[in-house]
Amino acid sequence: MLMPKERRDLRKTYKRLGIFLAIVFLLDVFICFLFLRYTDMSPVLCGFIIICITAVIYLLFLLICAKIDKKKKERLEKSGKKDPFSKE
Repeated sequence: MLMPKERRDLRKTYKRLGIFLAIVFLLDVFICFLFLRYTDMSPVLCGFIIICITAVIYLLFLLICAKIDKKKKERLEKSGKKDPFSKE
């Protein structure tokens, strides 16, 4: 059984991941269309390039999310207010 804080964090993670996947999917489809339509590139090479681009974008996304969470936590601690959803 998940604790309420874990459930909330998991829901936030799923929401962020869903938004990321929707945006990256559209970007990947566009890039793949450009590669296959305007170049004589092999579909396998195109797929490999798309996978590499997606991996780099995902790592940047994780880095940005970690910084946002860190800033939010620091701001909450600095203000002296307690998280209204935590039991502590």
